Amino acid sequence: MIDLFGRLPVHTRQWVRHMIALPDPNGGHAYNSNGNIAMFNRINGDLTVFIHESGHSLDLLGAYADKPLSSSQNWLNNYNQDSNVPDPYAQTNQVENVAQNTVVDSYNLNVPNGFAGIEPNWGNIFHQFATVQTEQRNAGNLLVPGGTCGARLTNSAPVPQSGTSKRWLQGRFAMGVKPDVSLAPGLKVIPSKEFSTEKSCTHRW
Repeated sequence: MIDLFGRLPVHTRQWVRHMIALPDPNGGHAYNSNGNIAMFNRINGDLTVFIHESGHSLDLLGAYADKPLSSSQNWLNNYNQDSNVPDPYAQTNQVENVAQNTVVDSYNLNVPNGFAGIEPNWGNIFHQFATVQTEQRNAGNLLVPGGTCGARLTNSAPVPQSGTSKRWLQGRFAMGVKPDVSLAPGLKVIPSKEFSTEKSCTHRW
């Protein structure tokens, strides 16, 4: 998980607060809730899922000029110019469609010969992934490696390893200072927004 998430550009990763790995006997799936990505079972071995779920953060937390991109008129206008979407999963709704086009655009930007090199019918979804490409470029090339982290979502409050009683907590923290989870000086704070793709991210691998 660390290795694959670390392959995403830093300007993409900065829009994700936490990565969480959980078991699931029914198969692998993932979703994004308020910038926190939960991955179930062995789904955390698929790089495209990391890109897809991080794409939800870029879209729904407002990384792009059109906030959120998936419900903007600009997105819908370009969507209506294409005859297809990337895959059946992208047909779920426009939120999932933007996330799947984020995967396509990540490939297009970072692999020699781009998306057209592997998909002869790339023109059928051109306006969609080109819109993501323009938005990410205007926002600072979010899907391209390079640069440094300039912004972050605020970290979650520290959680005790065990024990929940007030007396236990008082005794625990009396032994030392609470961990400092504040952001490094100079980092821009990304405003939190409430959202969850749990109901729409039902595709299983």
